[in-house]
Amino acid sequence: MKTLILATAALMAAPALAQTAPPPLAAPPAAAAEGRLKLRPMRIQHAPLFGNVSPEGRAILLESMKADQSDRPALKAARDRINTLVGADKLDVPALKRAMEDERKLVDAQHVKRQSALLAAFQKLSPADRKAFADDARKGRDRVEARVIRWREGNPPPGSPPPPPAE
Repeated sequence: MKTLILATAALMAAPALAQTAPPPLAAPPAAAAEGRLKLRPMRIQHAPLFGNVSPEGRAILLESMKADQSDRPALKAARDRINTLVGADKLDVPALKRAMEDERKLVDAQHVKRQSALLAAFQKLSPADRKAFADDARKGRDRVEARVIRWREGNPPPGSPPPPPAE
C-alpha cells in the first residue's frame, strides 16, 4: 500500500518536475545598468506645439492660451449635471435638454474668449510666424485625420461586413 501511495505521488509530481525554469529577465541596457540612462515609461511622441513658429511667436501664442480659464468649473458642473440626468433611472428629457443647452452656452462663450485671445495673438506675430502657425495647424489636422481613418479601418461599425482578406 505504501508503495502504491509513493508511486501515485511520484506520478502526480512528474509534470511539475518536468517543467523548465522560466527564462531570465532581459538585462537592462548597459547605460541603464551603469546609472547613466534613466528608464521611463514609453510616451507617445507628439510634434512640439507651434513647432515651426519662432520662440518669440511661440511665447505669444502660449500666453494667449492661458487666457481666462474661470469658466472651467462651471463647464465641469454642467457636464456633471448632464451625466447625472443621463444616468438616472428615469430619463427626464426636458431637464436633459435644458442642461445640454446650458452646457452649449458655456462652451460657446469659452470658444469666443479663446478666439478673441488668438486674434490678439495673431496680430502680434510676424508674417513668417503666422504662416508657420497655419502650416503647423494644417499638418496637425492632417495627422489627426489620418489617425481617425486608421482607427476606423481597424474598428468597423457593428453589423458591417468583415473586411476582405489581405492578399
